[in-house]
Amino acid sequence: MTTESEKFDKFGGDWWNSSGRLFSLHLINPLRFDYFAKKAGDLKGARVLDIGCGGGLLSERFALSGALVTGIDLSLVAIDAAKKHADEAGLSIDYRVLSPSGLLMEDPEKFDVIVCAEVLEHVDDLKGFLADALKMLKSGGIFFFGTINKTVRARLLAVFAAENILHMIPNGTHDFNKFIKPSVLVRILKENNVETMEIKGMSLDTLKLEFKISRDTSMNYLGYGVKGEG
Repeated sequence: MTTESEKFDKFGGDWWNSSGRLFSLHLINPLRFDYFAKKAGDLKGARVLDIGCGGGLLSERFALSGALVTGIDLSLVAIDAAKKHADEAGLSIDYRVLSPSGLLMEDPEKFDVIVCAEVLEHVDDLKGFLADALKMLKSGGIFFFGTINKTVRARLLAVFAAENILHMIPNGTHDFNKFIKPSVLVRILKENNVETMEIKGMSLDTLKLEFKISRDTSMNYLGYGVKGEG
């Protein structure tokens, strides 16, 4: 059985190839970062944790905005690609091959912002994963997320069409059983003292192959929550 990290090991040098196997990530990256940055406000000096950072597409955008970024991922291949690209770009980003639980034990400091974008739908134990991650978010800190809804439409488009017809992502990338209904995510966040503030859809124009923020959350969605006191 292929683990989730092994799936992403196969992408190797494609992480920063905008026309390669991960080109769909390059399509959504400016859109999702702009949304996150607008909600976060001034990022200069903010401690940001990018969980499931992959090759560092989001991490670099945060670093370029002045944030102090830590990126973690279980794929050594992805982290190596992230480190190499950051070095070439002259960016200082703390990349580590760790899970949230591993970072929690190694470096229990609090972050101003935690990001889980396009990673939650690859997690086996969502409750445990988020519980560990959100322990590292300071009171008043912001949690950003982006994932895939568990709907029939998402199964048809995000799995079958995207993988087999449009070839936007490699076959076998997603497992529908791990997709997450927004209501489930909101409940888990609330259990960890994080109040969801907004959820928006991220819709694809299949003719233009462009993503946009929308009200339609039936497939991809993103949003944020704020951690309470205590």
